[in-house]
Amino acid sequence: MDSSDFLFLSLVCTGLVLLASIFLGTGSGRNAGKRPTAGWKKFTIRPGTLLDGVGRGPVVSRTDSSGGELEVLSGGNGSFPIKIGHRRHGPLVVIDKPRISLKPALRMSLLGTPWLQIQHDRKNGFPRLVGAGKRMPEEVPEAGTIEFVGEIASREYEIRLRDKLAAAVFLDDEPGNDPAEDGSYRVALPENIAELPLLALVIGLEVELASRRDAVKA
Repeated sequence: MDSSDFLFLSLVCTGLVLLASIFLGTGSGRNAGKRPTAGWKKFTIRPGTLLDGVGRGPVVSRTDSSGGELEVLSGGNGSFPIKIGHRRHGPLVVIDKPRISLKPALRMSLLGTPWLQIQHDRKNGFPRLVGAGKRMPEEVPEAGTIEFVGEIASREYEIRLRDKLAAAVFLDDEPGNDPAEDGSYRVALPENIAELPLLALVIGLEVELASRRDAVKA
């Protein structure tokens, strides 16, 4: 199998990997001192590549080079919608920003279906997720089941589903290492979990951070 087909085939053709591990003990205590990510699959996220637009290389890739990559197919660099996926198979994730809206928000679609909106909550600083009201496969988490713990702007946070750890986001595997010069960071996911929704959510949060920075500059 061509390595560029990895995410598409594993997440789409197989109907997405089951999320059973989320409800069978992949979570840890909220105040755990160490991330329980040993043996988890790890990905590299490149925010500069994401925001610069088309032709800048992969936005998402496996750290062990065993899988495929996701890249920007159109948009980016302040232009919406941003379409992310494979050149061979087309977009898997679409992030749009309505030009006219009473409440600024990003709209995300997954595999061609509207999924959720990301809104900035000024009260607590965390993004607020609102479902799009469309029926999604049960492997795709609903907006109301998703919780963030940590510092999103610092790229050191957890994504929890129904209070169970589903993804860990961090700057580097090794404590004390300097941050990557290109601003890249890591996402760790349990083996038996659907990759695409959580990776898409991390990408959406990155775009939301950039939109906030642009609003402050304006």
